[in-house]
Amino acid sequence: MASRAVLDTTVGFHIARAGVVADAAFDLHIGKPHDLRRVDYSLLMLVAASERLAPKDLVQLLSLSAPKLSMVLDRMQELGFIDRAPNPLDRRSVQVTLTAQGAKLARSLEPVARRMEQGLKKRLSAADHAELIRLLRKLADGPPVKART
Repeated sequence: MASRAVLDTTVGFHIARAGVVADAAFDLHIGKPHDLRRVDYSLLMLVAASERLAPKDLVQLLSLSAPKLSMVLDRMQELGFIDRAPNPLDRRSVQVTLTAQGAKLARSLEPVARRMEQGLKKRLSAADHAELIRLLRKLADGPPVKART
C-alpha cells in the first residue's frame, strides 16, 4: 500500500485539490452564468487588458498549443466576442481584438471576478494570498517540463 506521505509533499496533488475549489467558484460565478470556460474567460480578459494581442503572445500567456488556441479563438469569434484582423505593421500576421460585445462582457465580468476572488481569499491571509500568487507564477513561468527520451 502506498504511503499518503508521498501525496502530502506532492505539488501537483495539492494544486489539483485547490483547483477543485477554484474551478467550483469559477463555474458558480462565471462559467455557468455566462457559458464560458476558464480559457475563454482568460483570453477575454487578457485581450481586454491589452486591447490587441498576437496569437503567438496568447499561446505563451495561456500556456496553450497553437492548434488549441486556434480552436479557442474560433469559438470566441463564433460567439461574437473577438475579431481577428491583419496586423497593420505586418500583414502576414493577425491581431486578436475584442468586439463591442466582447468588451461589454469583459467589463461586466470584472466585478463578478472580484467577488469570486474575495470568496477564495477568505481562506487565506493577505500575506498567504500574495505568497501563493508569487509561488504559482514562479512555477508556471519556469522552464517547460521536457519529456524524458
